[in-house]
Amino acid sequence: MRAKLLVSGLVSLMLLAAGAPDVESQQRIPTTVKIPAKFRYSVKFVCGQSQEPKPCIEFRDGTGNTTWICPESTVPAGANGAQVVRGLYATAINVHNPALPKPPDDGTVVFAKKVAIALPWQKSGPVSHFEKAILKANHAFEIDCEEIAAIFLSSVPGGTSTPPPFPVFLKGFLVIMSPAELDVTAVYTARDVGVSTIDVEVIEPRKQEGVIEADVPADIPSGK
Repeated sequence: MRAKLLVSGLVSLMLLAAGAPDVESQQRIPTTVKIPAKFRYSVKFVCGQSQEPKPCIEFRDGTGNTTWICPESTVPAGANGAQVVRGLYATAINVHNPALPKPPDDGTVVFAKKVAIALPWQKSGPVSHFEKAILKANHAFEIDCEEIAAIFLSSVPGGTSTPPPFPVFLKGFLVIMSPAELDVTAVYTARDVGVSTIDVEVIEPRKQEGVIEADVPADIPSGK
């Protein structure tokens, strides 16, 4: 019995020395992945509650110069406090994988997505890291304002991926980098007192090749 245990121990040591993978390394999940991309989709989004800007007051001094005073405005006076009109805005981005499975390829597409926030007066806002996304052939999913807000919050220092309570107001782009063509459609809705609107836009791809390093979210399978 002692000899058998000794032989077993020697075999284990030989396997480790030869580079045999151990269970712990097999279970380790990578935090990033490289995705070869060929197509880019830039989708405009408008999310949240926009308040009516405060009235601005025109002021002219004795030299003829004109300035604007905008009480309680959060943007420079020259913008007159207006970004979009008052109302509740929502954007729903639908992504469909039109691939037809051809064994052994099941048609699944692995792509990357990120959020870039746009600010007034030529100021760029936070830009999130690319995140890995997986979509099976003939399947579709939606990226809505709640997810966009969560990605935005995770991109700012000290942020969290927990979606904030609405109303919060965000404008910018959701960018998708994919190795294959997808069907991407944006649905825009808005509502104010007594009025609701809807608009649907098909987002065309643009060719842009490159290798994207994307984060792997905890809720995404690591097998593909």
